[in-house]
Amino acid sequence: MDLLTADFLAREQMVKKIEGIFRLFGFSPVETPIIEFVKTLSGETSDTGKHIFYISNAGENTDESLAMRFDHTVPLARLLAANPYEPKARTGIRLPWRRMVYGPVFRGEKPQNGRYRQFYQFDADIAGTDSMLADAEIVAMMHETMKALGVENFIIKINNRKILSGLAELVGITDRGQISKDDLTKEMMRILDKIDKIGMEKVLEELVAKPEHETHASPNLSKEASLKIKEFLSIDGDNIERLARCRKVFVGVKIAEEGINELAEILENLKAIGVLETAIQINFSIARGLDYYTGPVMETTLTDASEFGSVFSGGRYNNLVSRFTGQDLPAVGASIGVDRLFAALDHLKKLDKTKETVTEAMILRLSPNQDALYLKMATELRSAGISTEICLLDDTTFKNQFNFAISKNVDFIVIAGEDEIKKGVVQVKNLKTREQEEVKKEELKDWFSK
Repeated sequence: MDLLTADFLAREQMVKKIEGIFRLFGFSPVETPIIEFVKTLSGETSDTGKHIFYISNAGENTDESLAMRFDHTVPLARLLAANPYEPKARTGIRLPWRRMVYGPVFRGEKPQNGRYRQFYQFDADIAGTDSMLADAEIVAMMHETMKALGVENFIIKINNRKILSGLAELVGITDRGQISKDDLTKEMMRILDKIDKIGMEKVLEELVAKPEHETHASPNLSKEASLKIKEFLSIDGDNIERLARCRKVFVGVKIAEEGINELAEILENLKAIGVLETAIQINFSIARGLDYYTGPVMETTLTDASEFGSVFSGGRYNNLVSRFTGQDLPAVGASIGVDRLFAALDHLKKLDKTKETVTEAMILRLSPNQDALYLKMATELRSAGISTEICLLDDTTFKNQFNFAISKNVDFIVIAGEDEIKKGVVQVKNLKTREQEEVKKEELKDWFSK
């Protein structure tokens, strides 16, 4: 997506607000490469693997295939594995660790409203703790970020993958030929995750559909099983009531009971933090598409721009680092789809896109024979930290240069025509207030500094 200056500056302000909230919650910035080894990324093949952009390495003598990152989470797992903490040397990453990262990621998907093949994500993760306090902190951070961006109407939907694993037990999903129970369960979750897009009936149709071939991972549930799922997805009431009704459905299903208890703990923690319950919704259809989630999952939608889908999502992933170390390391995090959120906020008219330039002061070039003076004035203002440009229009009339400065939404113009130069002064006009003040030429820098 091309960004002209007005869009770039508006997005920059949005990102600064996000970063400000992340820092308030103690997340420290890091950076990882855009390019990773394929073997690093390809552990995630069932869903995002098919969307990876591979690099051809033409003319390069190497056996290490390269690809472009599709998210920031897999690189985080590699980073954690590569930097274990050494107590004596005090080097490496000491856990628990809070990190944030901002940058482009790449997926070979079909572009659509607010979705691109190259897009920016802003992630925040807590690694090294099983505590549901961490999950609650992530949700609270999501809540505060939306408020900082001026969004009044949003919902953070929360579920737990353990409950969905329990659902697979409840409806009797087992290994089918070459297809494992885990793969069939993941496919069931993927289908459930589409309920907001295609509706309950279409979801149930996909769950009972016969496989296209013997290696197709369609759950192929019985009619009785689909009715149990419909009953499960129809659980309503407030958050506490939903959890209570969910407990009744999963009596004796241990994995689901664990998930329900974790959600109850998160709700208690959010209550202590002061997050309003009206902004949080227990929603049992939320699954999140990525395979690495192992516990609570969450996603944020804007009530008045629901067509943009989830703009801030994440969850707990306790097994991802084991791909690199053989040892589990618990982690939880969330990611903002920056470009999608930007499109949604633009739709809601929550962005200031009036700035066409970073210039704070524009010096009007009214007397071309005084260019040396204008250059000296610009240098002085820049030395004071004022973004300054000299108007370079070919037309040096006051009217055209004045209108040009207004069209750029510049804050100040500096007027130094023949009359001002003879008097040793300049006129400084504030284009926001329309106030104008005469300033001695040698005091111009100090005037702006004040």
